[in-house]
Amino acid sequence: MKQNFDAILDHIAKQEGISKEKVLEEMQRAIDVGYNDPDPAVQAHWAAMPFDGKPTPEALIAYLAAQVQGQSM
Repeated sequence: MKQNFDAILDHIAKQEGISKEKVLEEMQRAIDVGYNDPDPAVQAHWAAMPFDGKPTPEALIAYLAAQVQGQSM
């Protein structure tokens, strides 16, 4: 997954004309906003995920990819 995640970061960075680090920062910022959303329905979704606390972008992408493929982590 690490190689795939790096490839995703490379692709987005090139497409957006920014560094991989900036892409990663923006991904983490989006996770932070969602994770801190006080809406009970949003919090229920986070609680249903298999993370101990707030996930990293790589962990969240891996989890969501597995969900799309119909797999469990």
